[in-house]
Amino acid sequence: MYIEDNKQERLRLLIHSFFQEHSCDELIDMLYTVYRGWALQVSIKVDRDERLRILMCYSDLKEFLEEFRELYVPEVTVVESPPEDPF
Repeated sequence: MYIEDNKQERLRLLIHSFFQEHSCDELIDMLYTVYRGWALQVSIKVDRDERLRILMCYSDLKEFLEEFRELYVPEVTVVESPPEDPF
């Protein structure tokens, strides 16, 4: 049980630190930049199914980030240290 709690805490910290470094708006802008760069460079060279797959992934990621922005409220965790032993 402790290992699972540890993994969940690590995941929570990873998500929290990631979104401290990058705002959802910034990520959405960067996602569009990556998609646009891909589309300009290789979209002519790949087949229709591949273009559609990438477009759907872009749309899904954008929607995910927009929803995440509305739902994510970072928790502030205060870890209480045990009282110091005077002896």
